[in-house]
Parts: sequence; C-alpha cells; structure tokens
Amino acid sequence: MKNVLHIGFDDTDSLKGSCTTHLATLIIQEIFDQITFLDFPNLIRLNPNIPYKTRGNGAVALRIKGEEKDLEYCKEIVINKVKNLSEVDDENTNPGIAFVENEVPKEIVAHSKRAMWDVISIKEAEEFSSFSNVEVIKFKLGRGIIGALGAIGNPLKDDFTYEHLSYREPKNFGTKRLVDSESIYFADKETPLTFNNIDYEYNSIMILPRGADPVFTGIRGETVEAVRKAYSLISPLEELPMQMVFRTNQHTNQHFTKQFSINELKPYISAIVDADVTNKPHYIEGSHLIFSVEDSTGKIDCAAYEPTKRFRGQLSKLLIGDKITVFGGIRPAEEKHQMTINIERLKINELVKKNKFENPFCSNCQSRLKSAGKNKGYKCPKCSTKYRELQPNEIEIPRELTIGEYLPPMIAQRHLTKPKVRGNRDNSSTQKQIKEINTILAALVEN
Repeated sequence: MKNVLHIGFDDTDSLKGSCTTHLATLIIQEIFDQITFLDFPNLIRLNPNIPYKTRGNGAVALRIKGEEKDLEYCKEIVINKVKNLSEVDDENTNPGIAFVENEVPKEIVAHSKRAMWDVISIKEAEEFSSFSNVEVIKFKLGRGIIGALGAIGNPLKDDFTYEHLSYREPKNFGTKRLVDSESIYFADKETPLTFNNIDYEYNSIMILPRGADPVFTGIRGETVEAVRKAYSLISPLEELPMQMVFRTNQHTNQHFTKQFSINELKPYISAIVDADVTNKPHYIEGSHLIFSVEDSTGKIDCAAYEPTKRFRGQLSKLLIGDKITVFGGIRPAEEKHQMTINIERLKINELVKKNKFENPFCSNCQSRLKSAGKNKGYKCPKCSTKYRELQPNEIEIPRELTIGEYLPPMIAQRHLTKPKVRGNRDNSSTQKQIKEINTILAALVEN
C-alpha cells in the first residue's frame, strides 16, 4: 500500500548565498524516480517581517506518494542534503525539517495560517513532534522547523501563482548574471499571463536576482505554461544546469488576513489597521515619509521609506482626517522612534475636503478686495469702496488623491505583495494540471 509523505524544510540559506529552492531542486532530482509527486513543489513565503529571515522568508514543501521503503529513502536523501548543503557555518542559519505522513493535522494547518502574520517560537513548533504522524529534525537551533511545518500546512487551496526558477553553475555564483536583456523584454510582451518581469516605470529587470545565490532567473505567472514559455524565450549567455517550477503563495497578499486595533499591535506581525490620519505627512532624514494615525484605541506612526520611491509622494498628500486602511509590518520601538507601521500598501476610504479662503470681489468694479486692517473689513484697491460686513469666500480645492488602493512601485514590492496587474484573480487547481504534474516535473528534471 502506498502512503503519502509531506516534506518541509526551511532556513537552509543565508545572506551570503545558497537558496532553499535550489536545495529542493537537487532533492527532487535525487528522488524523482522513486516516488510520485502529488503537487508541484510548494514555495511558501511566510511572515516577511520576521527578524530572523534571510531574504524572502520562503520555505519549501514536497508532497509525494510511494511505498514505505521508498519514502524512507526519500527521508534519508532530504536529511543528508539539508545537513550537507545548508549554510550551517552562518550563525544565523538554523535549518529544520518536518515530515508528516498521510493527512496533515488541522493544528498544523492552523500553525501555517498563523505563521503568515505572527511570530512563532521554536518551542511552539517542537510541540507538533508529539503527533504520531509528525517528525521534526533540527540542526543547530532548528528554527527552520517553524517554516517547514508552515509550508506543509499550507495546501494553497485558494489563490496561488507559479514561479519558474533557473539555476547557475556553481563557478558563476556571485558574478554578474549574463543574459540578452532584449530577450527578457520580448518574453514579457509575449506572455501576458506572466507578471513583474520588468518594472517599466524605473526601467529595471526584475527576474534577475542581484545576490550571490544560485538563482539565475525567477519568472512569475498565473500558469505553468506561461512561466515555462517565458523562460523558453529568454536568451541566457551562460550555462544553466537546472530549472524547476514551484506553486507558491507569492503575490497573493496571504500575509494580510488579520485586522487589528492599534492597541493590539505588537512587533514583527503583519497587520491591517483602519485609522484616521492625525498629522500631516512629513519627510525626515533619509527621505523617509512619516505620519501618524489613530483609532478609538490608540495612536501610532506610519512610515513609507525611501526605497518606495513615488509611493512616498502619493502618501505625502494625505491630510488630517483622511480615513485609511494601512497594510504593513510592525517595527518595534527603538531609542530614536516609537513602534511604527512600515507601510506595504494603503487604501484610502474617505477623503476630507481641502479648502482655502479668498478675499471677496468689489461689487462695483469687480476687483479683488484687500484687508482694510484687523477687524476693519475690506477695501477696494481700485475704487476705494469699503466693506465692513463681508466674509472671505471658502473655496474647495480638488484633492490630488482619490478613493482606492495605493502600492509602491514594483521594485519596492515584497514577494507576497499582490500587484494591481493581478486584480481580483484567485487561482485554483485543475484536474488537468494535477494529472500533468509528474510529466512536467520529468521534463524539468531532465532539463
């Protein structure tokens, strides 16, 4: 009888290099002939505000089916690969593995949902090892078991996207990625179901990472076919030995599911807050934009930082009394600042009227009146007629903002940020894709 095994692992890379998806691809190559895949490998981005993360706080889950002896073989491969290929020499890298046999407990599903927005301790994650079908393995501190279980518990039943990743030869790690840039522009135009390939506003190619990790390109889209086609149209100028497609929660806003009052906020969570603007936005040193908001429970600062570019300019036009919804991560209080919402996106719900006052006109000659002195009314500069009782005219000025949602430019968006180009899209699996998974994976493994 064949059993199901869910494999999760996380915290295998570091800021200096390596990549959890690269490790996953090496594992898939090793075990592919032994078992059947029930899904594409899942790349699950967790709460992006966690202070311990490396780059994108991404964990990987593999969901496979096979004979007991083959699944045990796969476990051994995973353990050896994670142990030998993780960046364990980095003090901040603490890998973790989780194995869940057959049905994923509802408690792990709940853990996964919480891991999208909250901070979870290693001790809390370790408690799942008491379940009869769950095994967790820690290296060093083993913080990676939090993400490993979080990836396993996220079945991507609702919205999801795909990412095609290609990988470099080890000799090229840390060097500039060589590619025919024009081919990327062409691929972008030819594949409307891919997105975030190029930030045309800032003329920046987005599919090429800039770090020392093994990834050469990362192409994101709505379907497997779209991301594979885009990759086929790109002309790399170096050898790429591996590629893989991941099903992922990237660009779904999955970390923004929980609404908070201001008095409920705590450091490092991802939060949605409805509030009123209470002071006019202003720039501080470093060209960061700061303003305050409040609700019935309290008051807090909000920040749009310099890398968000034009987003700051848009938010600088907010006025006291505007009603907004802020989506962001909570930065803890430090010596120089209070606890702050780092704004990731912002929705304007209601705008106050912006008015100005102008002197009235002379009824005789239609000239603009001037003040005749404090509490003395107005005097016409042309015909000298005096007006003691007239009041200034109140004029409404059109606001430069409109009701709706505002996002930073593409170059400043996070992995989980749902871009406007995705609109209200909400993907779901199809039977056709499920049937073709192993065929597509075989082609990717063979490269």
